[in-house]
Amino acid sequence: MKRSDMIKTSRNAHSKNTYFRLLGYLSPYWRRTLIILLLSAISAYISVLPTQILGIAVDEIRLADPFVQNRDTLHESSELESGSQSFRKKSPIFLSKPLLSASDYVHECWFGSSHPTLFMLIFLASSFLLMHSLGGGITMVHGFITSELGQRLVYDLRNQLYGHIQRFPLNYFENNKTGDIMSRLMNDVNSLEQAIVGPVITFITDMFKFVWILYFCMKLDWQLTSIVLIVCPFISLCTYNFGKRIRKIFRSLREKTGDLNALIQDNISGIRVIASFAKEEEELKRFKEKNYENYYLHVRILKLVSTLRPIVDLITETGAVVVICFGGYKVLQGELSAGTFVIFFPYLQMMYGPITGLTRFYNQVQRAIASTERVFEVLDTPADLQDSPNAVDLPPVRGTVEFRNVHFGYNKDSEVLTDISIKALPGQMIAFVGPSGSGKTTLTNLIPRFYDPKRGDILIDGCNIKVVKLHSLRKQMAMVLQETFLFNDTVKVNIAYARSGASDDEIEAAARAANAHDFIMELANGYDSLIGERGVKLSGGQKQRIAIARAILANPRILILDEATSSVDTETEQLIQNAIYRLVKDRTTFVIAHRLSTILHADLIVVLENGKIVETGHHHQLLANGGLYKKLFEMQFNTQEMRKPETGVRDAEKPELTETDEPFIELDEPAQQKKWS
Repeated sequence: MKRSDMIKTSRNAHSKNTYFRLLGYLSPYWRRTLIILLLSAISAYISVLPTQILGIAVDEIRLADPFVQNRDTLHESSELESGSQSFRKKSPIFLSKPLLSASDYVHECWFGSSHPTLFMLIFLASSFLLMHSLGGGITMVHGFITSELGQRLVYDLRNQLYGHIQRFPLNYFENNKTGDIMSRLMNDVNSLEQAIVGPVITFITDMFKFVWILYFCMKLDWQLTSIVLIVCPFISLCTYNFGKRIRKIFRSLREKTGDLNALIQDNISGIRVIASFAKEEEELKRFKEKNYENYYLHVRILKLVSTLRPIVDLITETGAVVVICFGGYKVLQGELSAGTFVIFFPYLQMMYGPITGLTRFYNQVQRAIASTERVFEVLDTPADLQDSPNAVDLPPVRGTVEFRNVHFGYNKDSEVLTDISIKALPGQMIAFVGPSGSGKTTLTNLIPRFYDPKRGDILIDGCNIKVVKLHSLRKQMAMVLQETFLFNDTVKVNIAYARSGASDDEIEAAARAANAHDFIMELANGYDSLIGERGVKLSGGQKQRIAIARAILANPRILILDEATSSVDTETEQLIQNAIYRLVKDRTTFVIAHRLSTILHADLIVVLENGKIVETGHHHQLLANGGLYKKLFEMQFNTQEMRKPETGVRDAEKPELTETDEPFIELDEPAQQKKWS
């Protein structure tokens, strides 16, 4: 077998597996699905019956026609009645005998004085309307149940997908576009309904209808039916060939739609950067290029669909010509009644309806498979960080954190951290220092298990974090990052995010401890003020203090700080530092230090370079060692203008502190000061 044939076979098998996997989402609702199928069968059966009533009426009118009577020399009423009864008995129309018998019975019992043929026509017309009404009612109930089931399936799949995405490690989001993930979660998930509930139920109903029509047509005239069925394989072949081409384009279209969504998401999020560099025209050009790719693929699909439909119509009309010619000949030869011919022609259209509907169904399925494959790609991506089968809840911790010979890399070919061994005791502050790219942030991300080490262990109070449940681990931690993320909601909601159900007094107390209460009260609606997407209505320092208030409200035993005062003004830095000193009190704290002046009194300073620990110790020890820490310290204090003593920073002439120096920040509440020396 050629490689190309093997690839095609593999793709076809994968498509079938994808579709059967989609059908599996119906299994929890099998009772409802069974009801839908039963209603489909009943609805399909009832929908083909009114056509027979038309045929019965045509034959009865023809028998009552004086011209026909004269031609057949049925002048006497007894002879007419005898001929009529004989014709009814021989009629191949399924409903002929039961309906006409019922009509005769009702006429004789209650309407004997009325004209029999006229009453029969009224009775048939009433039966026609009754059947349509009954079929319409069943279709309405069928539609209600089907629509609700479709939305339930979309609801289930979207919940499953979103829950799975939340368990992904951070590098998944670093390697994939946010807009594309959103496209899969929203647009592609909707294809579940488009693939199962709508087309599948319609297809099943059409197949039921096709079977009933085929059954009745074979009873009416098997020869004519057999000739008409010859065109069906040609319709199926056209459908299959066009469907294969359309599916490839739909797959490309979904990918391009994801790219377009990603571009829109990036541009809206970065609109300030775009405006500040006057890049509007360039971004518009990029958008037009991506948008044109979507336009081009849509046009290709529409061209294929527009080409397919006339071809299928031509084939079906060929079948209609066969019915007119051959069926008309049989009527003239007396082998087929006029009423049967009247029935056969609309039955032919009904028979081809499901076949042409197969075209529509196949196209919708191909489109849906292209989307659901993208959904299943996400669902099949393993969530690397999962609770082990025997994971237990982590009990309330004291705060001892230990790294034992930890090695870590984002992929198999590289190592970001090498042989890291650190131990932090409850209440201690551990500061990580080093050049950019030395592994500081990566190291702190291992503590809440955003990633797992390749080798080595991380223990909290002597318990390996790999054997505890993630939720119980992270509930006892809090992080305050340099790049603060706030939700597009009120100040109150953002602070209370740390602890659901916190009272207004607790939220306000946390805000006061974070030096945020005053500026919050100056907002238009105080704690109920909306802060915009990512807190866009607040300054950097204000966002940082809300993040600190959120961490204070969480009351964690372990705290991770990405020191966040490097880009704020002096007054704001003072407020933030005071809030941080309150926050770290009696907690095990890990600090990523950008300004070395803020960690002079840490219990332990860990100096990293190229993912390895090159120095550890107190500030004065590290200065005395004359290693990398001293170089970084001197570099900062020699290249930056030092602030005045009243702001908490020493004069430039005295970069090294003595053992009797006071802490870097002078707190407003001396009783809360803690000396890390």
